[in-house]
Amino acid sequence: MANVRILRKGGATMRKVINGKTYRTHTAQLIVTLPSPFPTTSNKWHDTRLYRTQRGAYFLAGEGGSSSRWKKITPRGAIPGEGIEPLSKDEALAYAKYAGLSPDRFTRAGFARDEDHWLMKGQEVKAHRVIGRMV
Repeated sequence: MANVRILRKGGATMRKVINGKTYRTHTAQLIVTLPSPFPTTSNKWHDTRLYRTQRGAYFLAGEGGSSSRWKKITPRGAIPGEGIEPLSKDEALAYAKYAGLSPDRFTRAGFARDEDHWLMKGQEVKAHRVIGRMV
């Protein structure tokens, strides 16, 4: 698998326009890196990070193997890929919780303190659906 250096400090950056909005890893606030339970030799491995734009929009940016969320489908099958995916605030919150975002970074990431206890009836199911796409 190619070692794409899109998200590493000092490396290249990622930029994508989606529905008229521009998402840039080099100008956005890195909130947290999501853990990958797979080794880098696995097709399921991923390097996924949660960001917040200067205007308050949340997105994931990452790279991964041919069985990860970042895979690219070609006529010959899936290959390793990279990408950017916009998120709602609720989805971003679910990913931040999943990654174990520390309490001091919680408010700096744009989440209100009362959102720390956000898993209410119905939202817990949605969170499991969101996180289920990661692993």
